[in-house]
Amino acid sequence: MPSSRRLVFVAALAPVLLLVACGGGGGADPTATTSATASPPVSTATPDLVAATEAAVAPTPACPDPYPDGAPYTPEPDEPLRIQPSVRPAALPRFTPAPLEIDDELREVVLDLLDEEADHVSIVVKELEGGRGVAHRVNERYYAASLFKTWVMLEAYHQQQAGLLDFGETYVVSDYYADVSLNAGELALCERVSLDEALRRMLSVSDNVAAHVVLDRTGAGNVNAAIAGLGLGSSAFTSDGSLPTTAADMALLLEAIASRRAVAPEASDAMLGLLSTEAVDDRLPALLPPGTRVAHKTGSWSSATHDAGIVYSPAGAYVIVVLTDFGFQPEARALIAALSRAVYQHFN
Repeated sequence: MPSSRRLVFVAALAPVLLLVACGGGGGADPTATTSATASPPVSTATPDLVAATEAAVAPTPACPDPYPDGAPYTPEPDEPLRIQPSVRPAALPRFTPAPLEIDDELREVVLDLLDEEADHVSIVVKELEGGRGVAHRVNERYYAASLFKTWVMLEAYHQQQAGLLDFGETYVVSDYYADVSLNAGELALCERVSLDEALRRMLSVSDNVAAHVVLDRTGAGNVNAAIAGLGLGSSAFTSDGSLPTTAADMALLLEAIASRRAVAPEASDAMLGLLSTEAVDDRLPALLPPGTRVAHKTGSWSSATHDAGIVYSPAGAYVIVVLTDFGFQPEARALIAALSRAVYQHFN
């Protein structure tokens, strides 16, 4: 996929991306965001004076308060009312993965498939038992796109396991949150949602509105602290919106979850369950035998087509992370699917 064939997204005309809107890297305010609202389309229809008069006096539907029982604080003038984190939990313990044993034969298979695109792709493959696998450009930084939702999931379970967060609490999708919607079928204006349901939607259908609700509730600063504590050294919500991650970081997070050492065994099991509900199956699972369990998360943007997950094959489970700097296009997804099939066939 040379650069001349990469897709240029029209998404820049959509509401500001959830990720770019999230400030709060390091010690910054985890709830500082910006947002934009697209201008309404210009109508070319014949004016209806009666309808226009009724519309002029009809109230504009809006749900400015995301707290069902009223906000616990007053926002600054001209600032939207937003959900706030209420805690600063203790740091997560560091996860030390098992050593990776390079499989030379698999490395040749991967490099042969990558061919001239090798400088645009990073890949980590690692068996959970034995540690055989391959690593290619693992510390290269990419725009994370929706892979960030795995970080938010981790912190949500971190706070829940510590007794600091109730997944049964509910919030209302205010106009602020509705404005970050990027895809059809996401949470709608004035809809009421529990944190548990928001988490499910965030991972299964990559709902950006739901993700923004959970991110604000857990706090971007807390998320940064959690993933850094676990050992992700290059991934973070940044004040400039660059949202970096690496294949090494994503592989470490997935290995911690798969080995039931991310937060706690029961939390890891729950996170695996959520990752197994991913609805976008056009990459890692696409060319695998029907019924193969893949717990994964995709990421797509104008400069990113990713998939990161755990494949449960007859020969054993393995982590596989493929990050690219290709825009969202069929060729990028096909390359990830081909790499996934080659790895599966090699191990089985």
